[in-house]
Amino acid sequence: MSKISQWLKIIALSLLVLIIAVVIAITALINPNDYASDIEAVAKKNQLKLEIQGDISWQFFPQVGISVKQVLFSNDFISAGSIDELVITASLLGLINTNFDPENLPIDTINVVNGRVRYIAPNLLPIQFNKIALSINNFSLNGDDTDVSASAEVFNGLPLSIEATVAVQLDAQKIGRVKAANIQLRADQMSINGAVDADFTKSQIIGKLSSPSINMRRQIKTIQLNLPLFTMPSMSSATALTDVHFNSEFSINPWGYSNYTHQIFIDGQQFDVMVEADQSTNLMDASVTASQFRLGDYLPPQGSPGSEVQTAAIFAPLALPFILWQGDSQIELSVDEISMQTFSVRNLYTRLAGRNNLIKLSSLNADLFGGQLNASAALDLRDAQPSFSVQPQLNEIDLREAFLALTGKADAAGQLNVQMTVSGNGKDIFTIQQSLLGTGQFSVASPSLATINIEQTICQSLALLSGKTASGSFSDGTQLDALQGNLKFANGQLLISDLSSAIGNLKLRGRSSIQMIEQTYQLNADAVIAGSKSSPYGCAINQSLQNQLVPFICKGYFGPNGDGKPNCMPDQKVLGKLLQNTLLDKLGQKYLGTTGDESATSGVTAKDALKNFFKKN
Repeated sequence: MSKISQWLKIIALSLLVLIIAVVIAITALINPNDYASDIEAVAKKNQLKLEIQGDISWQFFPQVGISVKQVLFSNDFISAGSIDELVITASLLGLINTNFDPENLPIDTINVVNGRVRYIAPNLLPIQFNKIALSINNFSLNGDDTDVSASAEVFNGLPLSIEATVAVQLDAQKIGRVKAANIQLRADQMSINGAVDADFTKSQIIGKLSSPSINMRRQIKTIQLNLPLFTMPSMSSATALTDVHFNSEFSINPWGYSNYTHQIFIDGQQFDVMVEADQSTNLMDASVTASQFRLGDYLPPQGSPGSEVQTAAIFAPLALPFILWQGDSQIELSVDEISMQTFSVRNLYTRLAGRNNLIKLSSLNADLFGGQLNASAALDLRDAQPSFSVQPQLNEIDLREAFLALTGKADAAGQLNVQMTVSGNGKDIFTIQQSLLGTGQFSVASPSLATINIEQTICQSLALLSGKTASGSFSDGTQLDALQGNLKFANGQLLISDLSSAIGNLKLRGRSSIQMIEQTYQLNADAVIAGSKSSPYGCAINQSLQNQLVPFICKGYFGPNGDGKPNCMPDQKVLGKLLQNTLLDKLGQKYLGTTGDESATSGVTAKDALKNFFKKN
């Protein structure tokens, strides 16, 4: 063996003996458990409640460090936290060369084994993180790159993980800047990539985040398996929410101006979201724009249970900024076309403003069923039962297009105009319908009904009274003159009063009640014919029945499963009286030789003639 080899062997053995001696000396002279109370006191000064229940022991291989077991902690946001083992190591060179100032702590790695945290955030449900594992390598507080990786489970087993290259820079013993690059955040099947740069000396955080395509439908089903309370919504399209991704850029100043730019892609549909918030003035402006939104794909099939509730809830996210932001907020929503399952809403524009759960809809405009929808509203979310008031206005709505889209049947036609003021409260569509109160007016130009010919029905009824067969030429439906009336909401009903219209010489007036939840209606109408014929091509009217008021009752069901055909008949009580008078007239003609014309001319009714006839005999 050469002398050099012998010397190297002697040096190695000497170092080994020295290390063993140092290890024995450290373990014999310094008991780290003596410092547990000091560590807990320092944590308390930093608003962290810390309790070390296990042992603090030295660790020398493969690196020098300490191991702390059974650590409990909590603060204002973490209601309960625990770590089975915390291991902190340092390299020998670090221990020799470090000045032990905050920027050059002799720490090389930090590892957390099997941690648990119960996190509580304002206005949110508590979240429990289990099986937390944390690894920090090349630990540094002087701006050098530090590799960080962490993993956990949430919602009874859904995996979370994050990896990043982090650079932390201290400024006057406080964290001045944190840069995180190569961020890879994974939540079960979802992934987010990006970078964040937080400069605390300037109170500014800037960054970019993006995600590859996410199958949200599959992810929601996975969450449902682990969290049964979370239900998968029913949607009409089998491909809805199967391709979701986003790009985001942000610049945040927690005490000043912040802006966010997001591009959200949902099944090939792009939504541009812009948010500007100023903490110094408590103002927030947001805008959401899109060229198309196939809303019908994300709603349940028509008539399925809960479809009304889910349809109303689809726009609930619009209220979140007003709930979370404590200052003045306003949002603009602009969509070129919203496609429902059977119709489309075009050129939608709405503007909302609010503060402290009070929301005002100052403008809502859209093209709908060949006409226009305009509305303003106010929404109060401060109480357990949210309340609202709305002033909708419909102009030139094509009823045929509307009925065909909403019921699948073109049973009515005409140009509808409506103006109303409505208020209500409740959390679901059924409660809201029961609470509605309001009044308004409506008119229909060139109205027509396809399922019934009102003139023919009345002519047949009057023919029955006169004992003749109904004459005239009748079409399959009804073409009315202009129709108008008043509207009122009360006790879950839409009440229509002062209805008036006409068909030739046939004048109609009436009232109607619509049960919104049951989707049934009843129309009480009075028919009066001022002339010898109901219309130029209608039936002849017996003179004794001219200008007589004939009440009719029509009932029907307008739900998606109904046949759409109303059941109409004259009021039986009034019909009996008219039939009785007509029978007396016929008896007078037969036994007294008088005619209906003579009775009307002389003022002697058949009833009086019969009385005189019985007196004579």
